[in-house]
Amino acid sequence: MSLERSTAMLSKIQAISFDLDDTLWDCAPAIANAEKALFSWHDQVTPNITKVHSPKSLQAYRAQVREENPELKRCVTAMRMQGLKKLLLEFGYPQELAAEGFSVFYQARSEVVLYDGVFDMLERLRRSFRLAAITNGNADLQSIGIESYFERVYAANLTLLEKPAPDMFNRCLADMEISPEALLHIGDNPLTDVHGAQAVGVQTLWFNPYNYDWPEHLEPANFEAQKLSDVVALFHA
Repeated sequence: MSLERSTAMLSKIQAISFDLDDTLWDCAPAIANAEKALFSWHDQVTPNITKVHSPKSLQAYRAQVREENPELKRCVTAMRMQGLKKLLLEFGYPQELAAEGFSVFYQARSEVVLYDGVFDMLERLRRSFRLAAITNGNADLQSIGIESYFERVYAANLTLLEKPAPDMFNRCLADMEISPEALLHIGDNPLTDVHGAQAVGVQTLWFNPYNYDWPEHLEPANFEAQKLSDVVALFHA
């Protein structure tokens, strides 16, 4: 891309939206710790379940629940609650305990380790741009300590389809009352983040910290960054 075109595109940006999992933090360790916390809760509160199930077999159980409830796949919270309720019922425990179990999981799931430079990047960018979060996940941004940076937060649910569907991008554009080219979406996933945003005309930045090769069958992002400091440098060169 020519410097002139790049400069012209950047000059149109009024708002920046961020994916969260694997863009601002590594998601896998948080999920693994959350699964351990939930299993420990089962061991203490619903011990009949852990007499039968191991962490591995519970993972297979949840996969089965996902297959049985395709209408819930768009919402990770609803799917997790459905799995807990079904499991509790099968073992004779009150389904009301699902809320307590989910709270244990959710607290641990939100204990993420932010990538280096997240706070500095968000602080510097919000001085010039309106910021939003667009996620298929359900992390608690208040608990993580970054909620205040975002004017809008969109998380996939039973009515707001998950990326790459256009729902959350379109909702963000409508709420902010801006045109697609005025929004830059930043995310790690070529399909859900970049392709999804491109489909509605939003500008895109692929966050690629591990220097992966871009999938040849997809249109490349407008910009690419391997470090969060590169994102700031894009606007403060």
